[in-house]
Amino acid sequence: MILRNIFISGLLITSSCGLLTKKNTDPNLRTVNFTGTVHHPYCGGAKPTPDVATGYYESMKFEKFKIIKGAEFKEGLPVYEEVTLDVEGNATFHLEQGHYMLVRSDKFLPLDEFMKKNGLIEEKNYELKGNDCFKTWQNTVDLYFNIENDTILELRQNAKCWVGTNPCMEYVGPPAP
Repeated sequence: MILRNIFISGLLITSSCGLLTKKNTDPNLRTVNFTGTVHHPYCGGAKPTPDVATGYYESMKFEKFKIIKGAEFKEGLPVYEEVTLDVEGNATFHLEQGHYMLVRSDKFLPLDEFMKKNGLIEEKNYELKGNDCFKTWQNTVDLYFNIENDTILELRQNAKCWVGTNPCMEYVGPPAP
C-alpha cells in the first residue's frame, strides 16, 4: 500500500512538472538552450596541484541578459527579450530565425550607475582606466549569434585575478606569494 502511494505520488509529480514546462508550439520559433560560465584563473598562493593550476569554471548564476535582434549594435536599439540565468547559469528561450546580440542587462544602465556597479573601488591596490573604458565596455556585445534551427549557445568569459571580468580595472597590488 505504501509503495503504491509513493509510486502514484511520484507519477503525479512527474506528470505535473511536465505540464508546467513551457512548450514551444509556434512553428516559427526555435528553442535556444543557453549556458553562461566564467573561467577563473589560479591567482597564486600555495603551490597548486595540476588541476588547481588550470583554474576553475563558475556559472553566471542569476545573470540577466537582454537579447537584441540584428547583427550590428547601436545605442537605443529595442530589446527583443530579456533572460535571467538560473543557479547553474542556464536558460531556455525561444526565438525566430535571424541574427541576434546578447548583452548583459546592466550595460543598459546610465554610465554613472554602470560604473558604480562595476568598479568604483577606492583602494590603493586597484586602478580604474576611466570613463572612456567603461563607455566602450558598456557598448560591447557579449555574444553575437544566428538562429536557424534549435540551438545550443555557450558564453564563456575569462576573469582576471582579483578584478573578475571587468576590463576597466587593473590590480596593481603586490603579487600573491
